[in-house]
Amino acid sequence: MEVDRRNTARRTEIVQAVLDEIVHGGVSVVTVDRLQESVQVPSEVAKRIVDRLVSAGLLTEAGRGVWVRVPL
Repeated sequence: MEVDRRNTARRTEIVQAVLDEIVHGGVSVVTVDRLQESVQVPSEVAKRIVDRLVSAGLLTEAGRGVWVRVPL
């Protein structure tokens, strides 16, 4: 399930899926496993996505390995 980082079309699909599900959608609780399964990426990629969403202020850690969406 390795993602080629140069595959910009796939990266765009992943970004759109994350935006649709987490930022704009109804998903309010996120785990790396759930994100990995949802957008079909390796766990390392899912972790980087979560880290970037936390850095952007869109998620906050609610407990060990569980993040929640910050209300906009």
